[in-house]
Amino acid sequence: MTKVTVIVPVYKVEKYLKTCFESLLHQTSKDFVVYAVNDGSPDNCLSIIRDYEKRYPELIRCFDKENGGYGSVLQIAIEQTSTPYFLICDPDDTLEPAAVETLVNLAEISQADITIGAKLLMYEDSTLKEYDCSYNNEFVKLRNNTVYNKGTAAYNDLFFVNPSPHAKLYRRELAKDISFPHKVGYTDNLLFYISLLNAKKVIYTDIPLANYLIDRRGNSMTDVSLRAMNGEIDVFNTIIDQAAGCENVPDIFWYRMFASFKFMLYQTRRLNCTVEEYEQAMDHLETFLNRLIPYRDQILNYYSTYEKTQIVERFRDKAMLDSLTSKRMYGNLKKKMAKEFAEAKQA
Repeated sequence: MTKVTVIVPVYKVEKYLKTCFESLLHQTSKDFVVYAVNDGSPDNCLSIIRDYEKRYPELIRCFDKENGGYGSVLQIAIEQTSTPYFLICDPDDTLEPAAVETLVNLAEISQADITIGAKLLMYEDSTLKEYDCSYNNEFVKLRNNTVYNKGTAAYNDLFFVNPSPHAKLYRRELAKDISFPHKVGYTDNLLFYISLLNAKKVIYTDIPLANYLIDRRGNSMTDVSLRAMNGEIDVFNTIIDQAAGCENVPDIFWYRMFASFKFMLYQTRRLNCTVEEYEQAMDHLETFLNRLIPYRDQILNYYSTYEKTQIVERFRDKAMLDSLTSKRMYGNLKKKMAKEFAEAKQA
């Protein structure tokens, strides 16, 4: 039986798609099938997929659908997947030749539910590649070829893994019940965090297995639109919703959700929008903050260990997590940041 489904979400990437497919054709393992999902792309992507499907019918299968966003692609592809494992290869990225073989071997040897590899960062105007261990090594150090068991202190370190899909092999059973929101990006965060909460074993390798084009115009790393920000907030609210169905959610998860709130808060400074729209985004972000207030104690269990902030910011963060002071503190911060945003636009 084929062991792996490689999901390729396709939208406006005709420049890169053939290179992605060629990297899959040159895998050292042939024990996989490719689900290329054309998400209503208006360019030439569908004809490229059809051509590869015709030439490699045993390997590549085309799905064509109306545009619904990254989450809708994952929903359809995972529902259609019949293999024990799946991985995602974004169409502007590539896999190293031994990626599938390495990930599957590690998963089968360890019986891991998630297998995580390192990656290489690529840039549009450069041939250089930069090694990325795929986790925040300022705070944790993952051990190579080591199994992490749920419920242990070491397992908590996995919540510092970058949730992007690159070089991650998932057991299908982990994700089959995840409900992905449509018409938004950042749904790879939902896939990773809910899968990590449901997993019992995870293994990590420091071998770089994926090549990630980090600066493509229009991807989630470069999109500074109001729509993208609101979508990101919606996804994290969905993570909270679906975490409620997971057993034994560790305190570190809630801290990482607060860290995500802080990241989005500072990310608002990059928004390309009007001042009024900026204030709307800040209001929308407050909905996510309010979801975290009931978990204040869990968040603070890890806050002092991992937050590298000055005393004023620490006071503010703790006040925003207090149900008695959150609204006033966040309101003051919103006014301050909106004023700074308006001044920056006028400069």
